[in-house]
Amino acid sequence: MMTTNGYFRFQLGEFACLCLSDGSHDYPMQTFFTNAPEAELKAALHQYNLPTDYITTPYTNLVVDTDDRRVLVDLGAGALAPRTGKLLQNMHAAGIPPNSIDSVLITHAHPDHIGGMLNDSGTLNYPNAAYYISKVEWDFWFSEHALQKAPEMFVTIARNSLKPVQERVHLIEQDQEIIPGIHTILAAGHTPGHMVIAFCSGNQYLLYTSDTVLHPLHLEHPDWLPIYDLLPEQAAASKHTVFNLAAERRALVIGQHFHPFPSLGHVIRKGNGWHWLPVADIEN
Repeated sequence: MMTTNGYFRFQLGEFACLCLSDGSHDYPMQTFFTNAPEAELKAALHQYNLPTDYITTPYTNLVVDTDDRRVLVDLGAGALAPRTGKLLQNMHAAGIPPNSIDSVLITHAHPDHIGGMLNDSGTLNYPNAAYYISKVEWDFWFSEHALQKAPEMFVTIARNSLKPVQERVHLIEQDQEIIPGIHTILAAGHTPGHMVIAFCSGNQYLLYTSDTVLHPLHLEHPDWLPIYDLLPEQAAASKHTVFNLAAERRALVIGQHFHPFPSLGHVIRKGNGWHWLPVADIEN
């Protein structure tokens, strides 16, 4: 494994993998833990030497080279926030030309996952790629229901980002292998069509869990909820399905917003939840 400030290389069987930083953002504490008892939350944050008044999260994306495909998972936030929009520069620093990406997998259409679809001139940053997204997710963001469930800004960004790939998008309707060794897992709740991406090579397993949970403390305290889950009951069910699978398979896991970058590690069962082991702790 090799890391720099903006990217982190590792191997999964025969797959060459690269975590890429799109930057980071500070969130108000209450948006990540809407129902956590204040004293318990502060104690948990102190335990990990984390601030108690805000959450700083990385935005971590993934490139995987298989035998014949170069796959990008999610598109970054673009200019959404002051410290985001670094995906392309870190991709270039790692020696990955954007036009070499032939497959883009979109876990869901929140702004921090698709905000980097287009460049400043309004053309695609990944012009040679096919795009994959859940059909439920696609249909949701183009529906009137989206305006009732999500902030108008989210809907506008989703529609403006997705429309340019309408002619080259593959809509996923079930858990399936979309590329040899790469499977989609429907994990609704955070959004109606949220997906997890599973990679398997040489009996090694990696789950890009995207926003199934937003913070490692959501693993240790499964009942603590973020404000961003549109369908909380479905999100809770998906959380148990995905992280039980991760623990049973002893899979590598990328939690897209898990601090610190590269947001890579393992989960183990702990009580009625799970415990996060970052890759740095595993190596040490």
